Amino acid sequence: MVRPETPKGVVLVLMPIGRDAATVAKLIERAGLRPVVCNTLQEVIENLEWVIEVVVVAEEALYGNNARVLEDWVGRQPPWSDQPFVVLTNRNEGGKFAAFRRELVIRLRNVGFLERPLQAITLQATVLSAERARRRQYQTRAYLEAQRGASAELERLVAERTADLERANSQLREEIAGRERAQAALLQAQKIEALGQLVGGVAHDFNNLLMAVIGNLDLLSKKLGEDARLHRLLDGAMEGARRGATLTQSLLAFARKQELKAQATDVRSLVEDMIGLIDRSVGPMVRIELHAEDNMPVVDVDPNQLEMALLNLAVNARDAMITGGVLTIGLSEQIVDIDDQLGVQPGRYVVLSVRDTGEGMDAQTLARAVEPFFSTKGVGKGTGLGLSMVFGLAQQSGGALRLESTPSSGTTARLWLPVASETSPPSGRAPNIVTQASAPAKILFVDDDLLIAGSTVDLLEDLGHQVIEAHSAIEALRLLESGLAADLLITDHAMPGMTGIELAREVRRQYPRLPILLATGFAELEGSEVVDVARLAKPYTQAQLATEIAHLLPNGRDGF
Repeated sequence: MVRPETPKGVVLVLMPIGRDAATVAKLIERAGLRPVVCNTLQEVIENLEWVIEVVVVAEEALYGNNARVLEDWVGRQPPWSDQPFVVLTNRNEGGKFAAFRRELVIRLRNVGFLERPLQAITLQATVLSAERARRRQYQTRAYLEAQRGASAELERLVAERTADLERANSQLREEIAGRERAQAALLQAQKIEALGQLVGGVAHDFNNLLMAVIGNLDLLSKKLGEDARLHRLLDGAMEGARRGATLTQSLLAFARKQELKAQATDVRSLVEDMIGLIDRSVGPMVRIELHAEDNMPVVDVDPNQLEMALLNLAVNARDAMITGGVLTIGLSEQIVDIDDQLGVQPGRYVVLSVRDTGEGMDAQTLARAVEPFFSTKGVGKGTGLGLSMVFGLAQQSGGALRLESTPSSGTTARLWLPVASETSPPSGRAPNIVTQASAPAKILFVDDDLLIAGSTVDLLEDLGHQVIEAHSAIEALRLLESGLAADLLITDHAMPGMTGIELAREVRRQYPRLPILLATGFAELEGSEVVDVARLAKPYTQAQLATEIAHLLPNGRDGF
């Protein structure tokens, strides 16, 4: 008798005639396997849905069409399975039985035949061999399932790693895009800063030239007599000089070097007061809408410059709406945290927005919109300085200007203005209308530009003053130290060696009673402690010069 080393599996036994099934079952049980006797072929098929090692079936149970039912089950086996069948035959050698057995091999595929009567050892050896083969099939199934599990786990891990990689790539792309935006913003800021330096320097030098032109034209106007044609020519020259002065002010605004008189300003009241002027400026084809939040805080800004900025934005919007449209002016309060895109200090801001329904701008045009002299308008229809001036005002006021535009969708300009720390305008010098020139005085005039110095000295002397001329701050200090008893010091600011502000600080320390008038083309006081002195913006006329002197020397002086 064959005895296995370890307990084996289930063997189905189908032998419907006589006591053969019980006998075979006992032999299988003695071989260490677990026989299950079935009474019908259908019962065999039902048991085959479980884990079955071998099927032992009598040949007579498969006669007729019974084998076709079992064939259907065999055909549904998974690829790893090849169920072994042991068929017990009788000693029949006729052609009919031989054909039947060949058909069984075709239908059941894994078939072994044992002829009865058979020995116990033969049955047991055959069944155990089939059982071992079936066990290997189950091992193959387990291996395949483990492989599928490992493959599924690998796919899951790959999917997770792919998702992680995609998230990392997405974050990297966002960081790269953010870095590119920051670099583009930095390049644009550097470009604007370089343009500002260039424009500021040109405007300063042009201001000096205009100073000489306007000063000489002022003096010339007094000596022309009654010739109307000469006066007309002089008036034309003076008007050209005034336009040049306006142009330099726009350039200085862009360069953030204009002189601003910032004060706490109610922007809503300022806008409401300007609606009429804006309406006349944009014409009847443009409808104006005002959307403002209630209880708007005051902002720290030069109200006159803000009015000019708002008017410039409105006119630009009008020019963009060729066939008319809607101009929307909005006011809102916003809290700005750390925001590199705006480039402003964290705090409270009032946002003044001007939106039009015009043609809009593409990305290339939008990138250059605030550059001085850049314009999409035709020749003679604009200087290209409107947005430049607004940009400079925003920057110099501690705010920001941002433009949003796409073709055919209009443009929105947003101006951020810092909320004032004080709720009331600062006190200042009360207006003083000068009705007559001040008494003759001894004036120390300081300017390193000989052209400006000569022109201004002529203006002062024409007003009846005695002028002592110096061409540097050091020279002016030496004159004072040598005993010069001046009634007034008038000095330029941008001078080599020692600036006008530094001269004013030293004079204020040594000669505190000596009035000082600082004449400058822009607010170029960086790097020095600002001294509280009177200011006169270049280019100035003789009348403006006389007015400032009258403020400082209303009754004349006999020296400090």
